Amino acid sequence: MKKTLYPGSVWGQVDIPASKSQTIHALLLALFSKGVSTITNPLLCSDTQACLDFCIKLGAGISYSDNTMVIDSSKLKPKDGLEIDCKNSGTTLFFATALSCALGVDIHFTGDETLRRRPIRSLLSSLHDLGANVDPTIEYAPYNICGPLLGGHTSIRCMTGQYLTALLLAAPLAKEDTTIDVYLLKERTAVRTTEIWLEKEGIDFFRDHDMNHYTIRGGQSYKSLETDINGDFSLAAFFFCAAAITSSTITITHLDAKSSQADREILSILSDMGCSVRSEGHTVTLTGPSRLKAVDIDMSGIPDLLPALAVTACFASGPVRLNNVTHAVAKGSKERSSTIANDINAIGGQAQVLSDSLVIYPVNSFDGASSVVSYGDPRIVMAMALASLRCSRGLTIENCDCVDELFPDFFDRFSSIVITSN
Repeated sequence: MKKTLYPGSVWGQVDIPASKSQTIHALLLALFSKGVSTITNPLLCSDTQACLDFCIKLGAGISYSDNTMVIDSSKLKPKDGLEIDCKNSGTTLFFATALSCALGVDIHFTGDETLRRRPIRSLLSSLHDLGANVDPTIEYAPYNICGPLLGGHTSIRCMTGQYLTALLLAAPLAKEDTTIDVYLLKERTAVRTTEIWLEKEGIDFFRDHDMNHYTIRGGQSYKSLETDINGDFSLAAFFFCAAAITSSTITITHLDAKSSQADREILSILSDMGCSVRSEGHTVTLTGPSRLKAVDIDMSGIPDLLPALAVTACFASGPVRLNNVTHAVAKGSKERSSTIANDINAIGGQAQVLSDSLVIYPVNSFDGASSVVSYGDPRIVMAMALASLRCSRGLTIENCDCVDELFPDFFDRFSSIVITSN
């Protein structure tokens, strides 16, 4: 599928889909609670479907109506030899791998071509330390894993916070206590989000102030839950940035401005760049300035914001440096900083990839191009839709189908707030 979009501004109100990460957290905790749970406003996309498929294969009963999902995991009877295809969902792969170690059955994990390029050795090595039967030298899926999870001690370097989150979700189900030493941690705020889920579940754990050491009591269990999933700030970012680069105003509903989501940082970043931000209840309104200010941005905890911010930075008053982008290699396309830079340069922008940063130089508008490619990354697709607003002509985005992984009706919602210049 391809889409041709035209320059313009934005105005109006849009409702943002629920958080993918929060939906998957809720699904997996419901699954391992071995009870009946209710999730309101879950995100339905190919990534969360991969997690739902995992739940169903383990024996959970799932029903959905009126935007509410009921998960009955009271009769789980997982069997040896299950094959779990996580498609392109890294969140499902990492979290489900760790939690599966508590089941004591042999499970084969795989995914699509992109997912099979995402490093997982650090996580598998730590699970091996904690008693799981897995080859700790495996770099990528596919692989087999089998419990039980005994507990003990491990140390880990977390180029993605998903590694630590996976361990934190699984460790309470281990037979004995678990201690984790963390020597490197990206995406600290994302890990804090997981800690909040554990706290809500009454899980007993301790960590030091710097998030370098964790102790999790073994022999615990999850309880069934009733929860509502808030809007996803990483998806809202594309709409906020659309207003920022077109000096327009946008209102987004179903967002919690006090959310623990790491990508809530988009509001602070755009505010620093000169945008006006106002929040009331679960509604946030942003107005872009006549010209954005140039600021340097630390991307270490917010890699999913990289495509949107790279395009936005093109319309700042001076060069913008997006720092600490190396770990974006573990997210989305093979090398997200390079792919977004390629597309920006292809449409007349100026982006330079350095060893651990992306430097964006200011332009007045994009010249446009006959077409750009998505590299199979839905956030690149949405970033190019954002870029189309400041092109001098129509912009065709090739291979847009991958956007369904995160935001199935993105183009419908995007076009509903765009006022074209033609």
